[in-house]
Amino acid sequence: MELPEELWESILNRLAVDGDYGDLRSPSLACKKFLSIANRLRQTFVAAKGDVFCRDEYNALSRALERFRNVEEIKLYRLGTKWDVNYPILKIACSGLDLQSLRFHWFQICPSADTLRRLGSTMNNLNVLRCTQFPSLRDTDLVHIGDALPRLEELDIRFSSWKKFEPRQVWYPELSNHTVTDAGIEAISHKLRGLSRIDISWNERCSDLSLIALSSNCVLLSEIKCDRCNITRRGIDWLLGHSTQLTSLRSGHYGSSTNTSLPFDDMKISATGLREIDIGDCDYQERLLCSIAKAGVPLEKLSLRGTLTQLHAVTTLLRACPTLKHLQ
Repeated sequence: MELPEELWESILNRLAVDGDYGDLRSPSLACKKFLSIANRLRQTFVAAKGDVFCRDEYNALSRALERFRNVEEIKLYRLGTKWDVNYPILKIACSGLDLQSLRFHWFQICPSADTLRRLGSTMNNLNVLRCTQFPSLRDTDLVHIGDALPRLEELDIRFSSWKKFEPRQVWYPELSNHTVTDAGIEAISHKLRGLSRIDISWNERCSDLSLIALSSNCVLLSEIKCDRCNITRRGIDWLLGHSTQLTSLRSGHYGSSTNTSLPFDDMKISATGLREIDIGDCDYQERLLCSIAKAGVPLEKLSLRGTLTQLHAVTTLLRACPTLKHLQ
């Protein structure tokens, strides 16, 4: 008896371990029906450096885009300087796919403003963009991203400029022409008003001013990661005091600030929906933990890096947060 296609789809879907539809290569070779079902089930497509990035040998990418019509996420990895970065993105823009997520990893060259505009004009549901380990990313590129993709809800630019320059090697404002700075984050905070998640970790030219801009302009911000940025307690205080929708914060280590031009309020927690926080050694860890406890934040996960010295603060927090499930 012939099984209905819906049942075969359910069977093959269960064979995809952890959502990896690459596991269906063998079943898809059994018959055309299985191949058709496997193509339909695949929601993520990954392309590494090679023929898919070569203008003269584009068949591999074209075939993949035609084959996997239900793909919602595409990941492009390790594109060197000899490849045409704009070509595969333009092919994706013209594919007719309904993408929700796009990731660029380790690109040596940024896509042009025209390429990003074309992408934004055809991908109306694209709401997640990840540009990780992107050493060529600059403030102007962030402006182009904001102009072309104003509907983004999640942006990941971690490791864009870590250790790109030695101290004092490049000065403001010329620095914006070489890397990501506070100016770029502020610009994109005005353009991506619907942003809810952002990761700016390991961008050492981003400081408290970046947190203030994001908190002030992106009112839907629920998750921010700023590990290994030039963040101090002033930026963290401002973020927790003004981002009312914040549910997750990962700041890593941060210290004191001697910049008296930054606004500084008494410690208050307006992010009363905060569920997860990850902080490193800081000079006022006790004050932060006690403030969270006093605000009655229903914290579920707390990660404290480095040497734990504030046992009183941790004890106070444990008493005040019966919702806490994970302490590290």
